This record gives sequence, C-alpha cells and structure tokens, in this order.
Amino acid sequence: MRATLGAWARTALALVLLGGFYAVSWALVLGYAALAAVVLWVLLVDGTRMTSPAPLYAVVFGLPAVLAVLRGLFSGGRAPAAREGRAVTRRQAPQLWETVTGLARAVGAPEPTEIRLTLEANASVSEDTRFGAGVTARRMEIGVPLLAGLSGEELRAVLCHELGHYARRDTRFAATAYRGSAALHTARTGIAEAARGNALTAGYSGFQGWVLAVYAWLFDAVTFGVRRRQEFQADAAAAALVGREATASALTAVHAVGAAWADYRARLLDPMAGRGLTPDDPLRPFAEMLADPGYAEALQEWRRRMPEPPRSRLDSHPPLSRRLAALARDRGTPAHERAAPSAPEAGRAVEAGVRLPDGVWGSLLRPLLPPSGPRRLGQPWQEWLDDAAEAQMVQAVEDLRGPLARLSRADVPPEPTVDAVLGLLEAGRGAELAGALHDTGWGTDQWGLPGSPEQALETLVGQGLTGAGRAGWSLRWTAPSALVVYDDEAREAVELARSAAADPGAAPLLRTRLVLCGVNTAAPLDRTGPMARPPGGTGTATRWACP
Repeated sequence: MRATLGAWARTALALVLLGGFYAVSWALVLGYAALAAVVLWVLLVDGTRMTSPAPLYAVVFGLPAVLAVLRGLFSGGRAPAAREGRAVTRRQAPQLWETVTGLARAVGAPEPTEIRLTLEANASVSEDTRFGAGVTARRMEIGVPLLAGLSGEELRAVLCHELGHYARRDTRFAATAYRGSAALHTARTGIAEAARGNALTAGYSGFQGWVLAVYAWLFDAVTFGVRRRQEFQADAAAAALVGREATASALTAVHAVGAAWADYRARLLDPMAGRGLTPDDPLRPFAEMLADPGYAEALQEWRRRMPEPPRSRLDSHPPLSRRLAALARDRGTPAHERAAPSAPEAGRAVEAGVRLPDGVWGSLLRPLLPPSGPRRLGQPWQEWLDDAAEAQMVQAVEDLRGPLARLSRADVPPEPTVDAVLGLLEAGRGAELAGALHDTGWGTDQWGLPGSPEQALETLVGQGLTGAGRAGWSLRWTAPSALVVYDDEAREAVELARSAAADPGAAPLLRTRLVLCGVNTAAPLDRTGPMARPPGGTGTATRWACP
C-alpha cells in the first residue's frame, strides 16, 4: 500500500512540475502577445507617438525567444521514442518471454506487453499512457549484445532491475519527468541559438532565458533526485532476487560489454556492413572476441578501473561508483566482497543455445547497410570473419595512397603496389617513406601507432599472396590480422619481404619470388578479390604477423 501511495505521489509531483513548466511557458508567450498587441495598437490605432523605441524593439527582437518557447511546448515535450529494433512475439522467442514473465512475477511487476530487441548494449522499460494515467502498453527493450556478454545471473539481474521500475510504477514518473526536462532543454537551446545570432535579440530575450533557466534548475533538482533514488531502489529489488554480488557484477558488466560492443562495431560490424557484408549471427563472433584470452584480460583490466561512460544531460542514472557502494553497504557484506566484481564467463547465453527468431538480424542490421551496391547478407559467420580479416588489411593498403602521394613527383599519384614501395627503398628513400607514413598516421588504426616501411611492404606482399591464393589473413582480436601462408614459396616470399625492407639489395629476388607465386607486383592491391583459403583445407599453414 505504501509503495502504491509513493508511486502516485511521485507521479503527481511530476505532473505538477510539468504543469508548472507549461504555466511558466504560456505566461511568457501570453505576456509577449499582450505587449505586441499594445505596441501594435499604439502604432496603428491610437496614433500616439512613442517616446521610446524600446517596446517595439522588445516585440521584434524578442520574437525568436518566444518561438523557441513554443517549440519546447509543442515538440520538446514528447515522450522519448522507442529505439530502432525488432519486436518479438511469444511464439518467436518463447525462452526469452518465459524468462521475462517469470522474473516479473518474482518481483511483483506487471508483465510487459512488448519485448523489443535492439543493437544497443543496454536494457530499458517504458510505458505508453493515456493522459498520463491509464497504461496502454508496456515495452521492454533488450540489447542483443547482453545475450553474448552477460552470464545468466547477470542477465537476470539486469532484467529484474528494469522490471523493478514497473513494480514501483517508476516508468510513469520517468516518462513525465523526461518530457518536462526535454521541453525545457529544447526551449533554452532555441533561445541561446537565437541570442548568438543577434546582439539585440540577446538583449531582449534575456528575461525569457533567465526564467526558463531558473525553472529548469528547479525541475531537474527535484525530478533527478527522485529518479536517482528510483535507480537505487531498482538495484535493491534486483539484489533481493538474484543476490547483491550478481547485481554488482551486472552493473560493471553492462559497462564493459558496452565498451566491447562499441569496439566490435567500430572495427568489424559497421565497416563490413558498409561493404554490404553481414554475418548470419553477429553474436557468435562477438562471443568469440569476449572469450579470447588476450581480449578478456584487457577488458578485465578496463573493468577493474570502472571508467564512467559519457552521460547525457538528461541521464538521471547515478554514478556507477555510488550504485556499487549502495549495494556494498548492506549489513553483513564482507569487506573483501566490496571490490570490483570479476569478469563473467562470456557468451554463456549464446552457448546455452539462445537463438534469435528468423528475420531479426535482417531488421537490426539493415540500417547499417549502404543504400546501394552489392550485398551479401547472412554470410556464415566464420567465413565473414575471414573476409573481415582481409578487409582490415585492404583498408591499410588503401590508406597507403596518402603517404605515397606525398613522395610522388608525378601528376597522377602512384597506386599502392609492391613496386611502388620497393622502388622507394631501392632509391634510398626509406627514411622519406618512414616520415610520410608517420606524418599521415598510416597504420594507426591497425597498430595503434604510425606504421613503418617494413610493415607497409609486408602488408602489400601479404595482400598480393592472398589475391594469388597462396595465403590468407587470419583475424586477431588484439592486433591486426596475421598472414597465414599455405606453401613454402609463399613463406619464402614473406621472409624476403622482411629482408628487402632492411636491405634493398634483396628487392630483385623478392620480385622474382612473388612472380613465381602468381603475384603481379605492379597491380594495385587496394581492393578485395575472391577470398583465398587453403585448398581442401589440407596442408601446413604458417602464421605470420607484421612486427
């Protein structure tokens, strides 16, 4: 009963504050309208000479501020829209629905009417209401990266936290508070933009801006305090059901998974989708990345430091450190358990056989695809990873155009070829090449620092051997792709490439060996051809990596 009364009190508070915003805003608009009417009446009807132009200036140059307030009233006050994603029915995802509804019953929350999957490494709940009271729909959004990055208990803790907002009817207050804060932000931003464009406008819109600034501070101070308290209470609700250790682990895990997912998208998913290539199951490569020992160690170190993610001005979530401290303050919690939780066993949900319904990946990945051009959608994910490994090095070859153009005296910049780099080394211009690579930052995306002439030559040789079917690129999660050679001739060519970088006298022998391998040393190597894979999957392959 007390929780119900508290929920209604919070909703009433939000409605009062939101009503206050509309009252203040309409007072500013109507006050301006009254001033404009008086000025126009004096000028057009009464005919009385105005002793000062200030009222007329206030009408003319105060109009942009009033228009900004009106935009806040009619556009900024809308509830946040649902993220792009794909709704799944009970028939399409019975296991997911069963988990969510079971947890809803356990925390005493109403069940969501819609579950929507998104590409964000996050989860959230929202409600659609009629006039701020009757609920017409309850929506739970679950980011698919959480299915690969969280353990079972951590995922349950995240879902319990969100359902706890339903149990306390926090979503109704949050939606109302968000609308008010967004409306105030829209109005104040509009006034500031108008003031920057004209000094007179700035002078005559200062009063409106000051009034809204004071009210925005009051609105956020009251509503954010309540909303942050709601987050602590939702954490406590999750801890009561799945345990404080699992809840604390989930809080840090969500941030770590979010960082890893952003890295995965930036390095693989988005660039490959830009080439029209998508995997049949993007979660499998992501789980492989999280399970890689080197990557897991780096992610665990990042997690121990618990860096705070960047936050929007409208984000009312408390700092992670405060949420962890609140969970650790529970009496009886041993001191040694208050340290940062250890990393979870990655990919547990994926390994348990959680499969997304047909068509979900198509809906989620379609916005990442280019509007036109060739596409290969739903590629087997292991094959997609091989293509991604080569695409990384193809990009490195493409990026060589910049430093080579700096060293060219021709009107037409040279193509990124083996001959182009070997020619510079043979001409004694290795130091110039190193300087151009450094100045253009070549290789920074691959190696973290500008690459060397040795790396440039080995990358070109590797791409040439890959195109000739004598080698292939193998993806590494914590370093650029490694070259895998399939025969002794290709292996000797790679060794000669390293020798030629230090001793240009080995360049002629390298050219001969590459020709025997079927590599055209004068052909541009900045485009992806048919993928080269070991014939029949047999034979001995040797893995090489640029130093």
